[in-house]
Amino acid sequence: MKKAASLLILLFLCSSIHAQKKNKGKSVPVVTDSTANYVVSDKKSKGKKDSHAIADSTGNVKSDKKDKKDDKKDKRNVRKSEVIDVNYTPDVIMPVADSSKQFTGIIKYRMTTDDPVDKDSIFIIFGENKIRVTMFQPGYREDQVFETNMIADLKDSTFYELNTRNMTYTTEKLNSRNEGTEFALRNSKKTGQIMNLSCQEYTGEMTTKEGDVFQTACLISNQHSYIYTMDYNFMNIHPLVLGYKIVLGFRTRSSDNENTYIIAYKIEQGNTSSYFDLSQYHPK
Repeated sequence: MKKAASLLILLFLCSSIHAQKKNKGKSVPVVTDSTANYVVSDKKSKGKKDSHAIADSTGNVKSDKKDKKDDKKDKRNVRKSEVIDVNYTPDVIMPVADSSKQFTGIIKYRMTTDDPVDKDSIFIIFGENKIRVTMFQPGYREDQVFETNMIADLKDSTFYELNTRNMTYTTEKLNSRNEGTEFALRNSKKTGQIMNLSCQEYTGEMTTKEGDVFQTACLISNQHSYIYTMDYNFMNIHPLVLGYKIVLGFRTRSSDNENTYIIAYKIEQGNTSSYFDLSQYHPK
């Protein structure tokens, strides 16, 4: 019995030594799963079978073998120079102004609500670096119309409100109206049509300073660019330019499910410099 036990022990030691010699000098190729932040380079020994290990997000290596001694040995083999930081954040594509589609002229919009009685008009005049907005609202009599004129000077960040009857104006900071209102819009990957023009749809929310939230949607023209500014919201509540493109359709829906629509119905391209001439006006 003693001789048999000694023989078994001798055979076990020989096989262990043979296995250690076989594995000597072998490096461990490392792979990462889809959530890992690091990748360890794969180094192979020619003519030798590969063993596998997994690198976690901290760069540590875990062997798929259960032997703790081999696991520690594999970790020591991973040098700092073999760890590569992988950035999985997608690149943000910024809009680019298309000068070939630059627009100056007048776009006329209808503003309506769920109530068919509400039918106002808005003329938006796009200049080189100024935008004029003229709003027409019905008065108390059938033939009465109230007109409001405002100019956004994007060059010097000034907002003008004009009185066309007595030829005066007042000024204030460009973004002082409805300050604190925020838009969160994203490309819905859908398109719509306004006046047979293809428009990209953006949807999201408008949140006022007071915390009121409105569901919003914009249709922006693929044929009309305003290259002076990337984005502009008139009085902070009505997007006119989004990603250097002119907005032809805008809808809001309140928490009470009340809708407002501002949709373009006519586009007139041309020189608009006379609409921004305030030489006949004086400060109020």
